[in-house]
Amino acid sequence: MPVYTALQFEERSMDRARSLSPRRKSRLPHYQDDPARTKRGKSAARLPRASLILLIPLVYLGLWALRWSWQETAVEVCGARLDPLQLWAGAHQMNVVRRGLYDVLEAQLGHTGLMLGREQTQGLDARSLFRKRDGRVEPALQPLQVPVRAVVLHLGDPAAARALSAAVARHMSPLAQDAGLWLQDPAKYHATLFHASTHEFPVEASSAEVETEVKAVERSAVHLCPIEVVLERVIATPTGNILACWQILGGSDPAAVRRHGSPCLPSCQWALRGALPRAPPAEQQTVHDPAILHTTLARLLRLPRASAGRVLRSGAPDGAELLRSAVARISADLCGLRATLPTLWYVEEEDLLALALNGRVRKHPVQMLCQRPPPLVANVESIQKVAANQFPFS
Repeated sequence: MPVYTALQFEERSMDRARSLSPRRKSRLPHYQDDPARTKRGKSAARLPRASLILLIPLVYLGLWALRWSWQETAVEVCGARLDPLQLWAGAHQMNVVRRGLYDVLEAQLGHTGLMLGREQTQGLDARSLFRKRDGRVEPALQPLQVPVRAVVLHLGDPAAARALSAAVARHMSPLAQDAGLWLQDPAKYHATLFHASTHEFPVEASSAEVETEVKAVERSAVHLCPIEVVLERVIATPTGNILACWQILGGSDPAAVRRHGSPCLPSCQWALRGALPRAPPAEQQTVHDPAILHTTLARLLRLPRASAGRVLRSGAPDGAELLRSAVARISADLCGLRATLPTLWYVEEEDLLALALNGRVRKHPVQMLCQRPPPLVANVESIQKVAANQFPFS
């Protein structure tokens, strides 16, 4: 009789037990058992894919509904705040003109979508204005041989500036990718009124000529009145600029302050066009429309964040809708914001867009005093003589 080890004995016992048990019929895989079940299984496998396809239009519908819900909210809220001010009646006809300009600017984003990387400001795109370093965006300052000289309306109300800056950061930062948003310095918020020299149309000036220009602006400002503004809306442009669009409640209207025209007629002798006769002509001014009054608050440099990690392409409608919804929320928060602005800045920007990009800039504050002007000079020839006396260097 053979002798087995304990392990061998256990293995033989298990083999014998298996041989004595009834053999079970091997089963086909469950999806081969029943043709009907097989068909149902394949349909079930296709169901998630079909559901995903159906979700795509629902996502777009949701974005569309989000856009219009916020826009309708902003329109209703802003209407309730602005209508009692009677901005569109009587003596405020220039406000009607401004509202039309803002309508056109606001509609451009819907027509073209987001076009980031294209021309942004004064013929320059984001690649020329900014660079990324250590995960942060910083301005790419460009020194100018001939400084840009301009007269701007300073948003010198600290509370209003803080409110605008906080709202922009709150609603825009969630959309921006890393290093994708440039926030303007609220201490330098301004609305450009008039250029004595631009980087595209430079007008050289010695230090004596600059001093003469400053004095001429001061003489004009004596007869200009502090401008009381109210925020009508915040909009975004296709190139990613976030703009505060202002209306006028009182004081000198921007159109009267600028008074474009060449040669300067008697009605503009106390406007900036009359004070700065060597300035670029109207078609070479950075601000072409005399009525508009807007402040750049921020610049979106990269496409907005998409949900679920999707990458938005330039011109994609969902990116534009996300941005429109964000600025509509800013409008709903702040439309009706009021400020009285008594100070003009005559600035010399030694770097391109120095005010916007925190570059080198010399500021000459000028106060608007609202004194009654003397009688208008009778004819253009007399005005030209006055200008020649003010600018003996030209």
